[in-house]
Amino acid sequence: MPHITIKISLQYRIFLFLALALSWMTGITFFVLNRWFAVEGIFGWENHPWQYPALQVHGIAAFTMLMCAGALIANHLPSTWKTQRLRTSGLFILGALCLQIGTAYLLYYASNDDFRSFVSNLHTLIGATLPLILTVHILRGIRNKRSPKQSKK
Repeated sequence: MPHITIKISLQYRIFLFLALALSWMTGITFFVLNRWFAVEGIFGWENHPWQYPALQVHGIAAFTMLMCAGALIANHLPSTWKTQRLRTSGLFILGALCLQIGTAYLLYYASNDDFRSFVSNLHTLIGATLPLILTVHILRGIRNKRSPKQSKK
């Protein structure tokens, strides 16, 4: 793939957006199946059979998103930091990604059920809003590209 700079190549954007969409859809699917769908089994109510496969695909998509984020942090962030444009929304994305990584780690290793429930809700909330935060960042970048005299945040 081409080098990532201020303008991210179309190939990389497609790869990034597909990974984000897959991560978002499987995360939401897992959350919905976990919260509101159960099936009656031989021994009582059980998790929906698609819940675990959704979580497995979510894990693969999340690792792909980690690689994408690493490429963006190594290339896109340093070249755009110098311009002082869109720092606020870029830092929101970076903060949301860091919180996603931290909460995912806690979901994997947390043992207290109450704490795990809180972390799960936080992870879902941040994950559900991440595409919105990214969309705002992209749209502000397009707007500022057309009119460079606008706000530098």
